[in-house]
Amino acid sequence: MNKTTLKNGLVYYQSSLVEIDIVIEGSKIIKVGSNLEEGKIMDCTNKLIAPAFIEAHAHFREPGFEYKETIKTGSMAAAKGGYTKVMMMPNLNPAPDTLNKIKKMKEICQKDSLIECYPLATITKKRLGKTLVNFATLKDEVIGFSDDGSGIQNSKIIYDGLSKLKGAKSVMICHCEDLTLVNEGVIRESDYAKLHHHRPINPLSETLEAIRNMEIAYVLNTRIHLCHISSRYTVWAIQQFKKMGCKVSAEVTPHHLIYTICDLENDGRFKMNPPLRDISDKEALLEGICDGTIDMIATDHAPHSADEKSKGLEKSLMGVVGLETALPVLYTNLVKNGVISLERLIELMSTNPRKRFKISTDIGFSVFDVTNPYIINPNGFKTKGRATPFSGISVFGRCKATVYNQKVIYQY
Repeated sequence: MNKTTLKNGLVYYQSSLVEIDIVIEGSKIIKVGSNLEEGKIMDCTNKLIAPAFIEAHAHFREPGFEYKETIKTGSMAAAKGGYTKVMMMPNLNPAPDTLNKIKKMKEICQKDSLIECYPLATITKKRLGKTLVNFATLKDEVIGFSDDGSGIQNSKIIYDGLSKLKGAKSVMICHCEDLTLVNEGVIRESDYAKLHHHRPINPLSETLEAIRNMEIAYVLNTRIHLCHISSRYTVWAIQQFKKMGCKVSAEVTPHHLIYTICDLENDGRFKMNPPLRDISDKEALLEGICDGTIDMIATDHAPHSADEKSKGLEKSLMGVVGLETALPVLYTNLVKNGVISLERLIELMSTNPRKRFKISTDIGFSVFDVTNPYIINPNGFKTKGRATPFSGISVFGRCKATVYNQKVIYQY
């Protein structure tokens, strides 16, 4: 197998960043040191060499919505963003609620994907929130179960589902949303919503369901994971439940860490669920990734067609793309501004999701240019989606290469 020496890079090695040479064989690092020169030489001066990222929350839309995204195009976007492992959300058609459907999805992934894809099973049949799937046949085949896209309103469903997962490798992954407080809203309850006559979403819609789910998990002593948290009240609740010993983990998206409702434009690329929150929510989320309340960053990559995102805040569908912009926007806004260290960012994007979801350590690595800025241009995306709130901004951290499974799967 051919060897390559990456020289003079800033390497994430043994949980620290060091300027060092590494020799790789396939996608594995086999030697670390100074003045190494074996095989092909690649100069990585001013480049970051990091373990590839793990995405805990992405929508690849296949089967059922291939006009928005496919497993192939989603995997291409992931590779371009430095990701080699992606957990795929199950709001699909048909919903992956049986072993046979999961196996069919795995076959598509094996055939079409550049990366390792992990289909999640639904918690309930047809993702309707009424009847549990057969956990016994599925729990050893999937990393997790989720009805993402809508919160499960029935507490007994959560209780019974978590009971069946006690001691299992797989975990329940919860979209927290009390629909009685959503009221078919468009954006967060705010002065902006009143001024522009948008239907408001009560911020407690997330927190109340998150508290219920954590309380059940705590009583049952079962692991649980909370999707895309966005409210300061949810952050505070997670802090308390973790102090009690609840086996809860949580994720936050880049857009909720960077933007607030003050940044809104009447454009579909600013419409997502959960919606952008206020400055106090953003501050609590930033504190949460610093102090460990929030365990990981996940993009909630959710592509839609151009038409579906062309109808402003009121009528566009909810969801934005994020796999190709995550590291650049987070490095530029958080690391360069001193909010978190680069080491902490890598933990949030790679180490922590790998450990939480018991993913193998064979994840490959990616190379990023953290010196030269560039402008985010959705027209150059690999994903079929183009809607991103980060369009047109200047960032550092372009992915130059992603290496996985003994080959280069992306190179700029």
